[in-house]
Amino acid sequence: MNGYKDKVINYGIPILLSVVLATLLQLPQLLNHLGVVGADTIFHFSRFYDTAQQIQNHNFSYFQMNYGMGKTGRIVNAIYGPFFAYLLGALLLVAGSWLRFQILLVYLLFIISGIGMYRLCIKLKMSQFVASIVTSLFLLNGYICYWIPSNSFNAWGAALMPYILMQGVALFNDGKKHFNWISLAITMAIVGQVHLLSTLLSVLVLIPFFIYGLISTTDKRKMWRDTIKAVVLCLLLTANVWGAFLVLYPNNLMGAPLDFSPVLTALRLKAVGTITAWVQIQEVMILLFSLQILYVILNYRSLKLNVFFTIEGAIFLFISSDLFPWQFIQKHYPAVSNYFQFPNRFTAIAYPLLFVGIGLTVKRLTKKYDLQIKILVKVLLIMICLFNFKADLRENILKVNEAKANVERINDFRNKDLTAIIDKNHTGNPDYLPLNARKNSWDIAGMVSAKLNDDKGYNKRALSGGKLKIEWQSNKNKQTNLPITVYSQSQLNVNGKKVNPKLNEIGMPQVTAKVGENTAILSFKTPIWFTVLLYISILGWVIMIIYGVFRLVKIIKK
Repeated sequence: MNGYKDKVINYGIPILLSVVLATLLQLPQLLNHLGVVGADTIFHFSRFYDTAQQIQNHNFSYFQMNYGMGKTGRIVNAIYGPFFAYLLGALLLVAGSWLRFQILLVYLLFIISGIGMYRLCIKLKMSQFVASIVTSLFLLNGYICYWIPSNSFNAWGAALMPYILMQGVALFNDGKKHFNWISLAITMAIVGQVHLLSTLLSVLVLIPFFIYGLISTTDKRKMWRDTIKAVVLCLLLTANVWGAFLVLYPNNLMGAPLDFSPVLTALRLKAVGTITAWVQIQEVMILLFSLQILYVILNYRSLKLNVFFTIEGAIFLFISSDLFPWQFIQKHYPAVSNYFQFPNRFTAIAYPLLFVGIGLTVKRLTKKYDLQIKILVKVLLIMICLFNFKADLRENILKVNEAKANVERINDFRNKDLTAIIDKNHTGNPDYLPLNARKNSWDIAGMVSAKLNDDKGYNKRALSGGKLKIEWQSNKNKQTNLPITVYSQSQLNVNGKKVNPKLNEIGMPQVTAKVGENTAILSFKTPIWFTVLLYISILGWVIMIIYGVFRLVKIIKK
């Protein structure tokens, strides 16, 4: 009974803490009853709108987007967190408006993040109070809190990082207790279904833990064997993700995301800022990290796991910052600007690693020193949390004040008609467009806004079977660029005839229109082998869910 009570408490505390912080940080939105639009809001809203409409209309199209992205037939969700996009599409239907959806997402993000970090701290035998402080620091710094004003999807990868670190601890301690390869595979697969780039970051953070565990374990063969099992299971659970890449990338020249200078998007350790996210960090956080690194250096002989967390966190913090030679990287490896985009993304690894290290240090200090030192350390950490909270809240207030000027958008957020925001705000992102030649991503974004999004005079609607119908009137026979995108696997029928049209720079087909009414139907031919991979992935998740339910029942019975 006591064990059950402890489990309830150890899940109740982070949930309550996460809900309180999410509510307080969202107060400007809640009190004014308005939503905010950040740099990535429309792009992701359009993704989720597409999956919501697929679910609502029972008209599924895994690759071609016939509802979102301006009904252009673009492919995004198939290679950008596909299953998670469907989950959030379902949540959008439940929410019923973009405002409620945006608010619910913040709560969901904070609860997932809070539970993960708190459980990691408890796993490392920190007290509930210290675990709560570390969890608060995690929620109030970096991409988690930055989700509210920006809707940057890196936040969801950051939210899952504590769960990755739990697997890292298991690998680290393999010599004492063998790690659970199924748990490792499922955790990595979840990250893969949410945010692909975070999967790469997760692998990077786990490698040092794995190497140490492999060196220290007495059964190296078993560790290798179970690691391979985990990799195979993870590949099966993410077969739809890497399978989609195999469908698209060998046969299409795919557009890259917008490129940003890594020099400008690195974390500014040389010049601290007023907020706790993106490229800024507060003085108190630099001081806290510096004290933690110094403490570990002075006591490294007796702090094996703490050293591991802190040194690895410090390395990733250095890589994420303006102290790293990003100017050299940008000059010699320009692809980094497109595909990795922001060096500050490494803070999604650095922050949780360093916060856990700080928690381990506080745990040791409270055992080693008297009551006065314990109180002083805890009070200082609480004060730092308050500084961070104030900075985050101020940023959200500024964002809300900015949003108050757009009355039409405020009403669209509250409206139960989900189409208003999507129809009025086309996304200009160049991601994953089929190109005829490699071009600067900002130039492509300009073409998207000027050409692909210019669909006045065209009537588009989704047909059953995942097809997209485009209708328009023409006063003469002429060549017309349709506001849709065509991939190598796409099929286009114009006025009842299959055509193989000439494509412009961003995959828009040039077709011959006749006098009067014209009709085009766009579809995507999915390879049979990919359909097999998709069903393997779905079946794998069903089996894992059943496995999880049985384990949960077994734990409850105990």
